[in-house]
Amino acid sequence: GYFDRCNIHDNRISGIEVKNHANPTVARCEVHHGLTGGIYVHEKGRGQFVDNRIYSNAFAGIWITSHSDPTIRKNEIYTGQQGGVYIFGEGRGLIESNNIYGNALAGIQIRTGSDPIVRLNKIHSGLHGGVYVHEKGKGLIEENEVYGNTLAGIWVTTGSSPILRRNRIHSGKQVGVYFYDNGHGLLEDNDIFNHLYSGVQIRTGSNPKIVRNKIWGGQNGGVLVYNGGLGVLEDNEIFDNAMAGVWIKTDSHPVLRRNKIYDGRDGGVCIFNKGKGLLEENDIYRNAQAGVLISTESNPTLRRNRIFEGRAAGVEITNGASATLDGNMIFHNNFGGLCMATDVKPTLRDNKIYDNRNAVDRAVSKGQCLFKISSCTSFPMHDFYRCVTCNTTDRNAICINCIKVCHSGHDVEFVRHDRFFCDCGAGTLEKQCRLQTEIRDNDTVYDSATPTESETPKAN
Repeated sequence: GYFDRCNIHDNRISGIEVKNHANPTVARCEVHHGLTGGIYVHEKGRGQFVDNRIYSNAFAGIWITSHSDPTIRKNEIYTGQQGGVYIFGEGRGLIESNNIYGNALAGIQIRTGSDPIVRLNKIHSGLHGGVYVHEKGKGLIEENEVYGNTLAGIWVTTGSSPILRRNRIHSGKQVGVYFYDNGHGLLEDNDIFNHLYSGVQIRTGSNPKIVRNKIWGGQNGGVLVYNGGLGVLEDNEIFDNAMAGVWIKTDSHPVLRRNKIYDGRDGGVCIFNKGKGLLEENDIYRNAQAGVLISTESNPTLRRNRIFEGRAAGVEITNGASATLDGNMIFHNNFGGLCMATDVKPTLRDNKIYDNRNAVDRAVSKGQCLFKISSCTSFPMHDFYRCVTCNTTDRNAICINCIKVCHSGHDVEFVRHDRFFCDCGAGTLEKQCRLQTEIRDNDTVYDSATPTESETPKAN
């Protein structure tokens, strides 16, 4: 059948139902305010749905299930009280060039073995997330623009493995692409930018392949791998993120190979809380903090990376961490090449560490307070002390030159060689620093801030 310019509304079941190999054409219709869904394609149904307005239905705008394979093209699908397009029970379909927005749940949901093609759509301004792939969902999701959604742009979870290629995923209020609870798949050649959380998050057994993406402008970092996350990240550009380019935390073990991680407003790669990982043949450069920071019992392997032109140190290892560094080139970093805290004993083989500016050692030799080169925002690694006379705590660190000048004749104790800024120079001690010309209040904590974790969506 052919349905043109029909107004279909307020139906108790669905506005249009297609099944049993039926193949209607539905064009320029309005399907709205259904008491359940708008269009229901099931039991090997087909159909061409073109240039329709599908809106304000109580359930999904379009349901596709049980081996159905319709074409959904150039429709406006919006303000549904649940999702936009819901593909489940081994549904298929071509979902192309639609404008899907303002829905209460995911713009597109793919689950239970479904494998649609989702191409050239705008999926935006959702009250929930953009695309939700779960329960062994698949799908080829390419050349879409996914933006401005309240939760994640794309979620991949529970054994799902979609192919996500050449999408623009941006300006979301949480994460760009979020793999969790054994979410897998391929993320290739996408632009992922300007999210309030991280561009990409990977956790809890998820193991995606992430290749040739550009990931920038994340307010909580570029890529966060945590809580047992895995993943292979190859040939990506990760830059201009407000926090670390890549975080590796809490027993996670990703592989980072041939990525460019640069111009971050914090560290390049930060590995905390028993993080592991293999970093191989990456270029890590021009980051505001350490190129690679390894902390809190972490133990990664760094092999044949180039780590250079950082505004702090090249590699810093602190807080009981270790590492294997093999064949890396570490050069032209401001604070030094390889900086290791007290009792840190990494495995070092064939690294070339050269032409670093060693600004920390130079400042010490000139008699300057180390706060002069760090301010409140970075943490030079050197010998730090506490002053018993001034009753400072273990959380207060005083650099060697302030000990010599500002605390001369006091009872002082060596704390350790580690990353600190000088609290004397920062003006947080009662006694005024005699080496600093300006006093600043400071309440910055002593480690890079931790990322915010996004919400896990509820299944429809």
